Amino acid sequence: EGDNCVFDGMIYRNGETFQPSCKYQCTCRDGQIGCLPRCNLDLLLPGPDCPFPRKIEVPGECCEKWICDPKDEVILGGFAMAAYRQEATLGIDVSDSSANCIEQTTEWSACSKSCGMGFSTRVTNRNQQCEMVKQTRLCMIRPCENEEPSDKKGKKCIRTKKSLKAVRFEYKNCTSMQTYKPRYCGLCNDGRCCTPHNTKTIQVEFRCPQGKVLKKPMMLINTCVCHNNCPQSNNAF
Repeated sequence: EGDNCVFDGMIYRNGETFQPSCKYQCTCRDGQIGCLPRCNLDLLLPGPDCPFPRKIEVPGECCEKWICDPKDEVILGGFAMAAYRQEATLGIDVSDSSANCIEQTTEWSACSKSCGMGFSTRVTNRNQQCEMVKQTRLCMIRPCENEEPSDKKGKKCIRTKKSLKAVRFEYKNCTSMQTYKPRYCGLCNDGRCCTPHNTKTIQVEFRCPQGKVLKKPMMLINTCVCHNNCPQSNNAF
């Protein structure tokens, strides 16, 4: 007939269904307990109408609900989603939930501005809790200066160029404490768009008014590429 199951001091027969909490429905199968969530755990990806969704507990209700968070300063933690939650193990001691974690990380989105300081985002569960969080980093594809591509016939596109002088990055009236010689994307003289191809992320410390110090992740460009897949209605590329 199959073995019984024991959970939280209770014995369940093979084939018996039970609810250890309002969030889960479980079934005993030959000594093993399998559970399904009763709450909607679908991923809510950010959209223009709701750029910073966040889950909250509702008093008197079992399941959490999504709300739209207007804050634009959320770097980590404001975008928690249930890729894997420790409570789903239902009493089994799991000291490190990352052991059961299938890592999922999206590519960084395109920079929000074609020149000057912008930001890009991605979603990842690369953390100890294996929870999907939204990460944001600053980015600068090129300074906002009038630069014209070379009109010499046959000349290669200027894909990547390094800043000749050390610069300090500016962000919301704050200035980077260190100076950098970043690479920028150039312009393509055949009408194509020039965007970053290979990048890395560094931590930049900014000094703000009243002596406040901010630390922000920022994209640094390694290489750029010319292509025809131009961002819509963005002539500056």
